[in-house]
Amino acid sequence: MNKIIGTLALCVSLVLTGCQSSSGGASTRNVDPALTKGNTAQFFSKSAWQACAVGVGIMGVGCLLLGEKAGTCLASAAVGCGVMMGGNYYLDTKRAEYANAEMRIDAYIQDLQQNTLEVQAITQSAKNVLDKNLATLHVLNEQIKNDNMNKKQAQKNLTQIDANIAYLNDKLKRIKKVEHDWVNLSVQEQQSGVNVTRLDKEIGELHKQISALEKQINLVTQQRSAVKVS
Repeated sequence: MNKIIGTLALCVSLVLTGCQSSSGGASTRNVDPALTKGNTAQFFSKSAWQACAVGVGIMGVGCLLLGEKAGTCLASAAVGCGVMMGGNYYLDTKRAEYANAEMRIDAYIQDLQQNTLEVQAITQSAKNVLDKNLATLHVLNEQIKNDNMNKKQAQKNLTQIDANIAYLNDKLKRIKKVEHDWVNLSVQEQQSGVNVTRLDKEIGELHKQISALEKQINLVTQQRSAVKVS
């Protein structure tokens, strides 16, 4: 039994670490380090990850007690983490924790505000990087007009800009999925008779931040598409 418990602890640790590190999604090769370092590299509230860890632990116990190998349990738990983060696990957990609807809404809002702050941090980091990228694209356009471009350096610059855009688009996709989950949660609570006015207001604030990030990405994407290096 001690061996099982020890293996389970290792599985939970590895799976949770893997889930967290996978929240970035896209390859970070050639991406500006300012986008991949620090807290802005992640996007999920701590409470959501804690719920994920609990679910992984439950799955891991059942898996190991059924006599499966540790590697198989680890793989199964990793899949479970992703499923629960995208499904109703969070909603079910909060309903079990807070029978009082107003207290539950307060808990939702606290987690949602954390998500909004995370998007704000990502947006600010993206703005700093993308502003530099826009300046670089402006210089490249001038060099093209004057026929004095260093093609090797230009290609290096464009490779990083392309990597930045791809990385941010992937992150934007994941952030929008989180927003979609919040909207679905609000709908489900409303259908059960809960007043979700305050929650919907906070979802609106999250949407504003997401829109600001998307606008920045689209602007640089448009400018990038106009630069051709033959």
